[in-house]
Amino acid sequence: MFLILVVIAASCAAPKDSTKSVVLKAENDSTQKDTTEVVALDPGFESWYAMHDNKANYRSKQYYHNWNVRYVREWNLKASTYPHAQLFNGQINYDFSEDYPLEVEHKLFMYFQFVEHKLGIPILTGGSRPQPVF
Repeated sequence: MFLILVVIAASCAAPKDSTKSVVLKAENDSTQKDTTEVVALDPGFESWYAMHDNKANYRSKQYYHNWNVRYVREWNLKASTYPHAQLFNGQINYDFSEDYPLEVEHKLFMYFQFVEHKLGIPILTGGSRPQPVF
């Protein structure tokens, strides 16, 4: 039996004919151990990620988790306030206490980098920012 839990669903404003979103899902199957993966529904993200995913440049899981907490908080704040809600359509249900695998934390972090750097939509305002990892 296959169980899918949608843990995170977020979307970025896009032209009416395209959808930009990312989903973090946990899969539980009796034939394999539990897995969690980030599924980006934005058609441009996977190719961008493939070009910028370099395991040699990975930082610690805690590094990505700390930035993801900040990004998710800021994203959710913007998703709930006008005029930002038009760009950040939908809140992210990211469990800050969950121990996600490094690959999940990294890919989610990279999605936020994609939104900021490739799409040009700032998420974090003021304060420190992560150094680009690509």
